[in-house]
Amino acid sequence: MRYVLSLLALFLIGGPPAFAGQDDPRLDPLFSRLKTTKDPQEAAQIQGEIWDLWMYSEKEDLNALMKQGTFALAARDFELALESFNALIALAPNLAEAWNKRATLFYLMEDFKASVADVKKTLALEPRHFGAIVGMGLIFESLGDPAAALEAFRRGLKVNPHMPFIKKKSETLARELKDRNI
Repeated sequence: MRYVLSLLALFLIGGPPAFAGQDDPRLDPLFSRLKTTKDPQEAAQIQGEIWDLWMYSEKEDLNALMKQGTFALAARDFELALESFNALIALAPNLAEAWNKRATLFYLMEDFKASVADVKKTLALEPRHFGAIVGMGLIFESLGDPAAALEAFRRGLKVNPHMPFIKKKSETLARELKDRNI
């Protein structure tokens, strides 16, 4: 039996989750600084702090599930990643980053319908989740909808203007769409 099931049993014994996640009061000032900083190093540090807060739980068993799923995703062990994120969502359905991680997994599996559904859930829980917003843009791009992709990328850049790859993608898409309309 997989490690996830033993973590599930630990959770059931240990009580309800207490997440910092997207409800952490430290996020608001971080997002304010992210929008105003001109220093790329400071922006990178702030982004890291935001991601750390999104992924953090006060329950170690849930942190273990997040880590297990994240490592499995990076190793392209999609079966274990899915099992981990499904268990995490079942145990902590209000944790935006759990939904975002599973959306990323579905994107990599090319299950775009499931990925979109999970991105929508992520954004319902954390509307500032720039990773999910940009992820939606990547989905639209994969589905051949550059106008919707551009809209999502621009929306993501309003939340986090420090994503050079997305800035470049936005500029390229804007040019391509302009050229099509000429």
